[in-house]
Amino acid sequence: MEPNKIDAFWDGCPLTGRDPEMVHGVPVMKNEKGELTRLPADTLVENVEAFMELEGMTEDQAIEATLDCFPGVHGGKDTLRKLLAYQDAHLSQMQPS
Repeated sequence: MEPNKIDAFWDGCPLTGRDPEMVHGVPVMKNEKGELTRLPADTLVENVEAFMELEGMTEDQAIEATLDCFPGVHGGKDTLRKLLAYQDAHLSQMQPS
């Protein structure tokens, strides 16, 4: 299956990976051993963004709240900050040319 542009966005992120047999091949987070989990990277980012938009939380508060929802995220706050930074640095790839 060919990845769509949004899924391909995460291909360069060292925190994520893709297995066509898992979660329909969408980019998922890696665990402490570098193995793929079943947690889509977009789910974490969207959760942080939703807390900020809908609840008026700061980024730090939204990260904490997201970790309450997904306590098994390897690396915790540091991983979420890196994931958000990757998205911010590579967001232009999703913009139409």
